[in-house]
Amino acid sequence: MGKKPINYINVLSSSKSIKKRQFVYSGGVFTEDLVAAVIVTILLVPQSLAYALLAGLPPQVGIYVSIFPLLAYALLGSSKYLNVGPTAVISIMTAASISMLPEGERLISAAALGVMTGSILLVAWLFKAGFIMNFVSRPVVSAYITGAALLIIISQIKHIFGVSIEGNTAIAMVNELLRNMYNINEYSMLIGLSAIFLLIIINRYLAYSLVKLRIKSRRAKLVGRVAPILIVAIFIIISSFYNFKITLNLNVVGEIPKGLPPISFPVLPYEALESLLMPAVVIAVVAFVDSCSTAQELAARSRSRIDSNKELLSLGASNFVAGISGGFPINGSMSRSAVNFNAGGKTRMVGLLVALMMAFTAVFLTPLLKDLPLAVLAALIIVACFSLLDFQSLWKTWVYSRADGITAIATFSSVLMFGVQWGVLAGVILAMALHINSTLLPYMPLVGRFPGTEHYRDSRRFNVETNEIVKTLRVDESLYYANARYLEDRVAQVVENSPDLKDLILMCTAVNRIDASALSSLEEINKRLRSAEIRLNFSDMQSRVKERLFRSNFLEKLSGQIFLSQHEAMVALGPEPDWNDLSDHIDIH
Repeated sequence: MGKKPINYINVLSSSKSIKKRQFVYSGGVFTEDLVAAVIVTILLVPQSLAYALLAGLPPQVGIYVSIFPLLAYALLGSSKYLNVGPTAVISIMTAASISMLPEGERLISAAALGVMTGSILLVAWLFKAGFIMNFVSRPVVSAYITGAALLIIISQIKHIFGVSIEGNTAIAMVNELLRNMYNINEYSMLIGLSAIFLLIIINRYLAYSLVKLRIKSRRAKLVGRVAPILIVAIFIIISSFYNFKITLNLNVVGEIPKGLPPISFPVLPYEALESLLMPAVVIAVVAFVDSCSTAQELAARSRSRIDSNKELLSLGASNFVAGISGGFPINGSMSRSAVNFNAGGKTRMVGLLVALMMAFTAVFLTPLLKDLPLAVLAALIIVACFSLLDFQSLWKTWVYSRADGITAIATFSSVLMFGVQWGVLAGVILAMALHINSTLLPYMPLVGRFPGTEHYRDSRRFNVETNEIVKTLRVDESLYYANARYLEDRVAQVVENSPDLKDLILMCTAVNRIDASALSSLEEINKRLRSAEIRLNFSDMQSRVKERLFRSNFLEKLSGQIFLSQHEAMVALGPEPDWNDLSDHIDIH
């Protein structure tokens, strides 16, 4: 007995009647969010202290920017996994921005910088400027992060050695460090290096060892990520028991004020605000690009998407709130967001729960942190930055493209030599300059045909057939005001070297746009060729470009024709090939 045929009409009609599932926030989802929030908070507490010190601010400020800004993002953000708050890169950019100011003004200046950064992002949101991320290339981002991570590592060596150094560039900090080598605190160095060693061992081998013990891979990774808090707790206990601050003359976190952050609008003189404007712009760009990159990566893993313009709104609001709550600029954290994702967080409720736990920490738990050695916090930062170093990417970029490689190396070098606030600007400006330069002088080779085929390739790279009566110039770039004159010069060069030329074909496969300036140049080329009794023709022109040409009278004055394909043009204009000379087998490779 045969199978009953499927009635596809009924299937389609019934599928249309099925309502789209609505997400229901259940107790099970809340449990998963709560577990993820606990794990993220465990990671955030020491990081918030460390990054505040990295920014040159009191440690409690790191806790302040981990409360209300998280609430703002949870309410407005589009990513389910992104965890905003203090990060290493933005912290060191903040330190560089306020380091030249008097020490008494740095705290309020950092808050003002947060408000300004948030305001810039909110203005960008009003203008729907999420596309700005497209102007920052991946090689620039990778090189910038690598340079910033190396600069951060150098900046934290002072805490490992227990010395005081100043400077915002790698050269300045290394010189200061060498000058103060005789002041090294051996106990601080021992504790710092021990913490680095333990953290590296945990990061590399703990999760692997747990998997070998038949613990599920996901749980093993989470244990490995939160295990550093045990290292921090052990050092706090030992430091408190032996009073390291007195007995070993060790720098510790010290008393951290209890309570929630004060809400106030930072007020600075106009001159001070003016000096912070450019750093705020750079921080806003870096914060947005870094946050969006992390959010997009996690969204791709979960088969979802983010709204870049909504990210501008949420990140702007978070930074504004960070500023008015006594903090400094923030952005999305790659490490904590990944922990949130791997811990099974489902919604932005994780951010709300983390904010509540950090508020609880600020009110009740800060006295427990006073004996934490700064060398241990520095070790946390250094080990976290190790994962951001990506020299292999720099090398791959250099091997693949010299232009991109130069951009990446320039970005990396600028971060180290001039500071993080200028590194990304140098990379973006150089990348755009090299791109513009490549369009100023586009590649325009003469092409010929592989014998016996309809394939046309660069005559300088392949053994193809050409003739002196019909020449084809392939234009490998859109034509606009910056390269229109170059096209005129290239055509003049071809005409000068081809005394028997009767037809010139512009092969426009890669031409996506012809602007008004380029149109004027084409009209001039057509006029000059006509006077030399040479016809101007086009092939492989895109319909959108052709439609725009129809809006002008250029086609009415065109001395030649527009052909659908290059082969059609050659068949119409070129001499008939001598087929008797062709081999039965032709290798076009």
